Amino acid sequence: MKKQINRVKEIDVQTVDGNKTLATGADTRAVKRCKDAIESLGLLHTPIVGMTKGGRRLVLSGQPELAALRELGIKKMDAIEVDLSGDEKGAAAKWALLLMSLRAASGALCEGLLLQEAVSAGVPRLEIQAMLGKSASWVSNRISLVTRLDSGVYELVRGGLLDPRSAQEVARLPQDVQYPFADIAVREGLPKSAIESLVAGYNDEGCPDAVKTQILRDPRAALMRMSDRRRAVNTERSGNEEGSAPAHAIDECIRSVRFQAARLFHLLFGGPTPEAECHKASLKGLETELSALLAAVRGLVSPGKTEVENNAG
Repeated sequence: MKKQINRVKEIDVQTVDGNKTLATGADTRAVKRCKDAIESLGLLHTPIVGMTKGGRRLVLSGQPELAALRELGIKKMDAIEVDLSGDEKGAAAKWALLLMSLRAASGALCEGLLLQEAVSAGVPRLEIQAMLGKSASWVSNRISLVTRLDSGVYELVRGGLLDPRSAQEVARLPQDVQYPFADIAVREGLPKSAIESLVAGYNDEGCPDAVKTQILRDPRAALMRMSDRRRAVNTERSGNEEGSAPAHAIDECIRSVRFQAARLFHLLFGGPTPEAECHKASLKGLETELSALLAAVRGLVSPGKTEVENNAG
């Protein structure tokens, strides 16, 4: 037996109560835009209403549409009806939250691309501002985002490799470094929060060139130092006569590694249940790197012992 998919039914507009909470996010401009859309194209978004045990109907999604229909004097509307006969107040809030999340904005990058397309086609900016209820600066900023974005980064977004919101952050970088940074960010699997921090650090007026180089070549190392509230440093050799790193840099790095190791241990095992499963791939990479580092450290600390162990193996 097939499940019922279409739950749309025709109901009287006046039998549906407005939602005071949702009304806080639906101002008169939003209602006017809905009226204009309904008059030109019809009802685009089907309202969703909840039916209580006592037969009362409450709008769960589509408050601006409901208000627009009333102002237009429309008596009947198609709506999706859900059952709220159990925990009415709690169920209504949960449904409204879920539905709100499903209607989330598409993001600044997508908006910018559509705006650029419309403006290029000859649509006046003033008309766009009035239609969307947005300011001239909002429209300009969205279009500027698209024009600043490197074409290679845009292709990463189109290919699904880079999140559009992360691309928004990358667009704040100088155009000539956007793709190199985005490319390594994708390969390293950096989240938007990390990309945002690294971009802010790169754009800091006081950021040294060595730090900028590290952000582009080794973003995780740069991020680790930033999270420790200290400047990232170039972990490559300093270029002195002996070709070795200065002692103070090594001491500082050791302290940072010990601090981060303790912090990671606490994050993984400080709670009631370890949450390592979702980070399995990253942890396997970390295991390999730590094993190599441990072998090198043992070679420095106990070179004779390491030789004996290797011979025994």
